[in-house]
Amino acid sequence: MSKKSQNITARKSEKFPSKADLLSAGLSCVNFNLRRASRAVTQFYDRELEKAGLTSQRFSLLHTLGATDGLGLAELADLLVLDRTTLIRNLTPLEELGYVADVPSENKRARKVILTQKGLDALRVAYPIWEEAQAAVTEAMGEDDLKRLLKRLNSIVRKRNFKEFSKSED
Repeated sequence: MSKKSQNITARKSEKFPSKADLLSAGLSCVNFNLRRASRAVTQFYDRELEKAGLTSQRFSLLHTLGATDGLGLAELADLLVLDRTTLIRNLTPLEELGYVADVPSENKRARKVILTQKGLDALRVAYPIWEEAQAAVTEAMGEDDLKRLLKRLNSIVRKRNFKEFSKSED
């Protein structure tokens, strides 16, 4: 029997956690709570940005591309912390709408994604709606708490290997 199989077998024979243990684990689980909060925030921004015909995911892609002169897929995927397949799946509808285009990069060996004029127009409509949504979130959380949260979230993104993660950036 392999060591992995022995570990799985050993875990199966351990006492299963109680409902109270599972509840406590859920309430203290970073992944569970971040995903739950992410869904709540995403639902709010989606409701607001729907007025401009966008989802929060599409708006994120448009404003990221709008802040640059275009990005390669690998660079964009890394920036947004998405795998390449998910990024392409999210870009495809924007390309079909004419909001983004895939063009040769300066070195002609690679491709980059750029915001088109139609995408820029969509961003111009959506941006004031996003600003209102952002102001509502800021008011609900408080500016100082929001700044601390954003600093911490950015620290998490920068340090994806949690063995290197430290509280020193607070």
